[in-house]
Parts: sequence; structure tokens; C-alpha cells
Amino acid sequence: MISERKKIRYHSWERDFARDVLYLLDDFTWLKGLPVNYNTWDEVTVKQWRELAEWYVQSRNVPISWWLRWEQEYFYDIFYGYLGIYIELFFIISISLLIIFFVIFDYIFKYKFILSLNIGYVLILIFILINLLLHNTKSSFFIFDDILREDGFSIFIQNVLTINFIFYIIISLDYIFLEKIVHYEYFLLVGLSFLGMIIMVKSNDLISLYLAIELQSLVFYIISSFKVYSNFSTEAGLKYFILGSFSSGILLLGCSLIYGFVGTTNFSDLRLLLSTQISNNVFIGILVGVICIIIGILFKLGAVPFHMWLPDVYEGVPTMVTALFAIIPKIALFGLLYRLGISFCADNFFFWNQLFLYVSVLSIMLGTLGALYQVKIKKLLAYSAISHTGFILLGYSSFTNFSLFATYVYIIVYIIISLNMFILLLVLRKRDNFLKFKKVSEFVVLFKSNPMLAINFCLILFSIAGIPPLLGFYSKLFIFLSALNSNLYFIVFIVAIISVVASMYYIRLIKLMFFKKFKFWNFLFEISKYNCILISVTFVLNVIFSLYPEKFLIFIYNILI
Repeated sequence: MISERKKIRYHSWERDFARDVLYLLDDFTWLKGLPVNYNTWDEVTVKQWRELAEWYVQSRNVPISWWLRWEQEYFYDIFYGYLGIYIELFFIISISLLIIFFVIFDYIFKYKFILSLNIGYVLILIFILINLLLHNTKSSFFIFDDILREDGFSIFIQNVLTINFIFYIIISLDYIFLEKIVHYEYFLLVGLSFLGMIIMVKSNDLISLYLAIELQSLVFYIISSFKVYSNFSTEAGLKYFILGSFSSGILLLGCSLIYGFVGTTNFSDLRLLLSTQISNNVFIGILVGVICIIIGILFKLGAVPFHMWLPDVYEGVPTMVTALFAIIPKIALFGLLYRLGISFCADNFFFWNQLFLYVSVLSIMLGTLGALYQVKIKKLLAYSAISHTGFILLGYSSFTNFSLFATYVYIIVYIIISLNMFILLLVLRKRDNFLKFKKVSEFVVLFKSNPMLAINFCLILFSIAGIPPLLGFYSKLFIFLSALNSNLYFIVFIVAIISVVASMYYIRLIKLMFFKKFKFWNFLFEISKYNCILISVTFVLNVIFSLYPEKFLIFIYNILI
């Protein structure tokens, strides 16, 4: 019965102590015998809770061993809380040591970009160690009085994040070498964003949620404009900072409203509170607060109608920063949405399904129509990312077991495809001037210059478009099936038509590569063996899982279970 007390957590030690004793036997009949009728938990003061607990123990003859066992568990939870964040502590210590080391050697190395390369190699080793440590983590427990929660889902998301960060650093090394980026702090900032993401997916409290999102956002504000000699990068960073600060304010407003109305920020407390009868005013206050929080998260995801920053920021920031924005933060944010929904939102608020349904359809429509007329490749991928965000939110709109399974199938497929595509964007350079491909028309020489790379790109584009029997087809199929299970027939019909229209701009790229005649021949810069390996791995995964989709689906299902 002691384990059941974890359903209720409060900030005061005395109140926690008293309430746990009252909750031990799952018996609330004692409330009827009280001289005063308490409508809510917070009307009872700390002293009154203590007196009620002592009265309950004496009247019900609860043995003193219950008190002693509780005290042992209380101090054990404090000790175990620090053990529960050993990955975060290890990462913070590692980043601190790296900062000290490279600040010292910054005055020794003549070529500053070598520091960036070295710190990238060190971070790869750190992420590998973190991935190994995650496999030794206990399955489910609370940390620091339910502020953080470690369970199978958070471990799964953290594993996906670490693997993606390893791939991201590898594909960024060549870019740093060719661009001669001397800011070794870049990879340190990327590491700090990883720290914010793993805290985000563990969050079981609005305070930890907000701090984790802000830690990630502050890092992104800096790295989006770290190319200070570029006007485009500076403009993109300023635009992202202004609009991001506005969304953070809305997010903080939502957290403040919830705390102001109910006096708690813990997800478990909110779930317990919403399961009881509360006044309409309190419920409306919580409702408005949750809507503000979701708006803040949707802005970070770049979903319609909070997408206005996405195309310009994707176009203005360096390509390796675009790759970071397009893939990794969305994994953590979608994990956070799942945590909010499963904790207290999906079962208690009628708007949860409708809100994500409308946002998803609008995102798919605007992302598709916006990408049709784009001539720059990064803006095309920005609108494509908006469309993919809409498909993932369509899975969240049902919020059933099958829809969540379909959603994470789509997320994994999106990661594989996006990694391959952004590796190509980072490595495709003209040999004469080392310039990257910026416009869609520049892909006209790809098949003649490198046929294997063009075939790989063609297959990836077909997969994104959802052409059977490639992997992207199965991801969209399961999203459609989850919507059909929720009787969203008209929505599925509309989205299917939009998906057909979306395939046009992918096929246009294929037409340019294979059938368009060109006047000038551009030779391409050679690709490093590391990037060749990553391109091959993502290509092979796409092909193998397309031929044997049941293996892929069973693999995802076992991980989620």
C-alpha cells in the first residue's frame, strides 16, 4: 500500500507526511466524521493535516510501523532522486569539463576549427556512454517529489534522442571543416539543448516543463544566429528570438493560471484533482491554462497557425542548424505532448481531440500548398516539415493506443528519411567554388554527376511522398487507419487528396534530376566516408523495412510496449 501513496504529492513536507498517512489504507470514509466540511484539499492547512493524521492513526489503530516505514521511504526518495538524474549529472559534469579544457586550449591551437572537430568527437563518445547508461535504468520511478518521472517511454525517447545527436554531430563535422567554423562553443550549446530535451521528456511538473523548454529555446536562439557575418543568419535568429519569446510568455501564462487556480503544478496532482468534482470557475481556469501551454508547444513545433517563423528561419540559419531544428527538437516535443495527454489532459478536456484535429488538417493543407511554388530547397523542406507535423498531430488527435503506435511509427520513419535528406543537403557542393545546393533547379546535374546518389535521393523522395511499397507509405497508412478507427472518414478523404497533391513537388525534383536537360556541367565535391556510411545506412533501412514492413512494425511495437 505504501507504493500507492505516490499517486498524491505535495510540496510541503508536513502536508506530504500527513496526507500519505491518510492515504495509506485507501479509505476516505473518515472525511464524513470531520466537524468541518472541506471542499478542496487546499482548504486544509498544514497544521490541520497533521492533527487529522494523528486523529486518524489513533482512531483506526494504525500501527506505528507505518510511520517509520514512511520516514525511511521519504529519505530514500531524496537519495534516490539524485541517483535518478545520474545521466543529467554526468552530462553536466562532462560539458563543464569540456568548457574548461577548450577555453584553456583556445589560445594554443592555431586553427580554431580543429577545436570544434575535437569537441565533436568527444561529444559522440559522451552520447554513446549515455545511450549505454540508459539501458541500465530502472523501468519506472519518480524523481524529486514527482517533479521528474523516469519510465519506459522516457527511456525510449532518450535513446532516440542520443542516437540522433550522434548522427547529427557526425554529419556536421564535414560542414565545420569545409566552412572553417571557429566557434567550438557550437557543439557545447548543442549538448546543452540535449540536456533540456531529456529533462523535457521526463517532466512531470509544469515548472520542470517550462525550464526544460526554455533551456532548449535559449540554446536555439544563440545557434540560429551564430553565423554573425551573415545577414540572413542574424535576421533568422532575431525573428526566432522575438516570436519564440512571445510563445514562451504564453506558455508561462498557462502554467501560472493553473497554479493560481489550483495551487499545484504537478501532473499527478492535476489528474487527481480533475477526477473529483470541482467548481466551474476552477475548471475554466485550468482549461485556459492548458490551452495556453498547448499553444506554446505548437509554436515550438511550427504547426499552423503558429508556423510563421519556420520558413524564414530554416532558410536563414546555416544548413546544419536547419537539420537540427527539423528533426531532433520535435522528438522531445512530441514526447512532451504524449506526457501531457496521458497524465491529465486527454481524459479531462473535450477540446484535446478537436484542437489537434483542426491544427493537423490546417498544417497538412498549408504545408502542401506552400511547398508547391518554392524554388529554394530549404524553404521547400520547411513547408514539408509543417505538413509532416500535421500528420503526426493527426495521430495525436485520436489518442488511442493504436493511434499512438501509428504516430511513433511515423516519427521513426520521418527521422530516417530526414536524416538521409539533410545529409545530402550538407554534402552536395560544387567542386569549383564549394557552394552548397540552394535552389531546386541546381539538382538538375545530380544524376549525371553521381547516379547512385541521385537514385538514393529519388527513393527517399518517393518514400516521403508515400508511394507504395516504400517505408513512408506504411507510416501514412497507419495514420489513416488510426483516423478511420475514430470515424474520421471525411478528414481521411481530404488528407488523402492533399497527400496526392503533395507528391507533385517531390516528383518535380525527380523530373529535374533524371529528365531535365542542362547547359552547364557542375562537378561535385567528394563525400567523406562517414557521410557515405550514414547515407548507406538510412538508404538500406528504408529498403529493408519497405520489403519487410512487419519486422519494422513489430520492432516499434515491442519498444513502445
